[in-house]
Amino acid sequence: MEEGQLLGTPVGLELVEVERFYRMGDVAVPALRGVTITIAPGEFVALVGPSGCGKSTLLSLIGGLDRPTRGTLTASGVGLHDASDAVLSDYRLQRVGTIFQSFNLIPTLSALDNVALPMALSGEPRAARRRRAQSLLGMVGLGERSRHRPTRLSGGEQQRVAVARALGNRPGMLLADEPTGNLDSESGARVLDLIQDIHDAGATVVMVSHDPGVAGVADRVITMRDGRVIHDPGPPPAGVQEPPARRPSRLRLLEAMRLGAGGVSRRKLRTGLTASGISIGIAAMALILSLATGLQNTLVDQFRQSGQLQDVSIQHNFGQPTKDKALDQPALETLSKLPHVRDAYGQVAIQGSLDGGATSTEATLFSSSPARQNTALSAKFLTAGRLPTSDSAAEIVLGTDAATKLGWSPPQALGKTVVFRGVYSGSFVAPGSGVQPASDQRQLQLTVVGVGSGGVGSQTPVVLVPYGTAGKYWEEMAQSNGWKADKYGSITLVADGPGNVDRVRDEAKNQGYQAQSAQDLIKQLGQVLFYLGLGLSAFAAIALAVAALGIANTMYTAVLERTREIGILKALGARRSDVRVVFLTEAAAIGALGGAIGILVAALIALVGNQVVNRLATQQGIGLDLNVFQLSPLLALATILVTALFSALSGLLPAIRAARLAPVEALRYE
Repeated sequence: MEEGQLLGTPVGLELVEVERFYRMGDVAVPALRGVTITIAPGEFVALVGPSGCGKSTLLSLIGGLDRPTRGTLTASGVGLHDASDAVLSDYRLQRVGTIFQSFNLIPTLSALDNVALPMALSGEPRAARRRRAQSLLGMVGLGERSRHRPTRLSGGEQQRVAVARALGNRPGMLLADEPTGNLDSESGARVLDLIQDIHDAGATVVMVSHDPGVAGVADRVITMRDGRVIHDPGPPPAGVQEPPARRPSRLRLLEAMRLGAGGVSRRKLRTGLTASGISIGIAAMALILSLATGLQNTLVDQFRQSGQLQDVSIQHNFGQPTKDKALDQPALETLSKLPHVRDAYGQVAIQGSLDGGATSTEATLFSSSPARQNTALSAKFLTAGRLPTSDSAAEIVLGTDAATKLGWSPPQALGKTVVFRGVYSGSFVAPGSGVQPASDQRQLQLTVVGVGSGGVGSQTPVVLVPYGTAGKYWEEMAQSNGWKADKYGSITLVADGPGNVDRVRDEAKNQGYQAQSAQDLIKQLGQVLFYLGLGLSAFAAIALAVAALGIANTMYTAVLERTREIGILKALGARRSDVRVVFLTEAAAIGALGGAIGILVAALIALVGNQVVNRLATQQGIGLDLNVFQLSPLLALATILVTALFSALSGLLPAIRAARLAPVEALRYE
């Protein structure tokens, strides 16, 4: 590697009466006292002295990791003593490379990624920084071990990785804090040779050591004791102070997010447990929403396929009997003449008995819709057979339970002749109600042409008879038995267009009738589902709230466990905003993972739920494709994104705390 590619412009330093005090309760403990030093660009200086003399504190000030309490410190034309955090971050990122006694490599990253980390912080493209990192590792003799993590490297190899990392952004100054302190003599000598080579290439080097032999490789040795400089060979040769460096580019958002997302995989069990807590709430909410959407859409689809979206149902006013109006033939004729009414028909109901099988059974006869109103959907409710051919046919469609009580399976019932005998007018009349049964229970002989799916498990079986046939039979029964009840249990008005349904309903109400449209039913169902979903969502919200606390706790723990890593990032030049993004991304990634798991669980439950519902429907003879759970991809994606945002907000305070950590304190954290 050529020298021009290895280093930047050498850095010169000037310290004047620098002091540094640390607060220990109410006591100010001095670490540096009146230090005045000038270091020329390209000079190799060693700071020596006993432990606690202040040499590491001085190195932290020179490296921009800390600020002096008093005095001035100038580097590269920038006053570091009063510089902002952003300026210090830029200085550490662009001008300084640091080698630590304890290596300070990030254990979850490979040697290559550790070396590339400063370049990632400066926004260098991924391919370029990986090429340079590989080249630097080759320079320190570790090109073949670039994929190894620090735990698989010896101490000497780890320190050589640290040397390569220090050169990542072509610094003008190399700081080495006891670079051989944790190494054997052979490894230490090799690291010293590398540092000497870097100095020979033109870099300013400031090295801290308590070993005179190590310090002897420097051009100038400054001795310190009790926070003061007690020996300095003298002023360096005159040098030219270089202009301030240009402001570097910064860590790209995508790279910061990659660093954050990488943290998710470090503690898989903890991440999995936290994400599972989120997934429970998300799965519950997704199922509630998909059920509400599915039921409403299914109902609308059934109404649309049956043509009932334009229907208005006229019912008896059971809630206010004094306001109830007759639903008889004159009423049907009056209602059929209302504006925008295209068709009108009533439904006849008669309670009676059904004979013709092995046994007899009670049954309620209902008139079917007129044949003109039948749709393809109507036939899907048949287990066997067909619908009547005309409104006047002497045919009948049995319910499955009616066929069973007569002793037939659905296929066996087809073609059989049954006899219906009417007893009461209406479908809600029961013995003991005070209503007298018919004295003339006329017989209605009918041929079974179909078996429908409804009525299984009901107390009284249901049968359907053609519209005209049922109406004629009711009139004969009413005449022979003197029935005074209304002919119709309900009347259906069909609007001439979807836009006129409300007009027809309102006009019927103005006539004093109890009127409701299919659209009203859909709205009512929507309201019921909304409030039901609201109530159930409260439980899901509780689960999410607990999960939010779990995320906050996880992130606080992560900040504590990774305090030293935060110090490394800041020492390499990461800003507060970079650290915040890293931890917010980690929190968001946990949330997104939990959201994705929750959506997946909800989708699986919805799939199984729809299959179960359709199987039950098939068993009842309903040949419909019922999707009562409908989870849309857009809803799923939105849920995951919202969960990620929610989780990021939960991790906001821990991220802020991480960003505020002082680099020098974070590096000392054990």
